[in-house]
Order: sequence, then structure tokens, then C-alpha cells
Amino acid sequence: MALFAKGLAMPFLGLLVAAPGEPSPASGDVPGAVIATLSRRFVSDPAPLVRGLVIKPDRRMPGFVACGEVGVKDSQYQRFFVTVPGGLAVLESDERDLLARYWELNAC
Repeated sequence: MALFAKGLAMPFLGLLVAAPGEPSPASGDVPGAVIATLSRRFVSDPAPLVRGLVIKPDRRMPGFVACGEVGVKDSQYQRFFVTVPGGLAVLESDERDLLARYWELNAC
């Protein structure tokens, strides 16, 4: 019996390791997840200010995409793209062409 349990446990543990760790939030939690993702990018600065936030269901994967502009106090705003779940945040200062492609693909 113990050998049978070990045989079942190993594939199950592999499934847990391979499964994504962040569940898809309910629609009401998406703005909070977007702000949390952007806040991780501005750790040393005060909380980022977001304007023009647009949230849409992702057409390619389960979850949502968000785009808009972000900045911190007394700085210029820059465009961003975020995926929820997953926490991918691409800022205009990271890669302008990649950000433009994400905005184009998601009609931001």
C-alpha cells in the first residue's frame, strides 16, 4: 500500500509545482492587483499614481490585461501594460517597442 501511495504522490507533487501560483482574481479585485503589481516596480518611490486605467479580459489566456499611464509624484507619466494573474508589468521605460506591441495586440 505504501508503494502505491508513493506512486500517486510523486505525479501529484509535480502537478502542484507546475501549476501557476496566483489564481485569477474576481473582476472587482483586478484594479487592486494592477496597483500592487505596479507598486512592486516602484519600490523605492512613493505609491505610483495611475491615470487612464483600462482593464479588459485577456482574449488569449485566462485573466485580465490592464493598460494606462503610471508615474510617481513630480515625475512624468509613462505608459504601462500589466497581466493579471501573473504580475507581468512592462513600462515604457523598459522597452518601448514591446510595450507598443502589447498595446496594439490588446487594443489599449
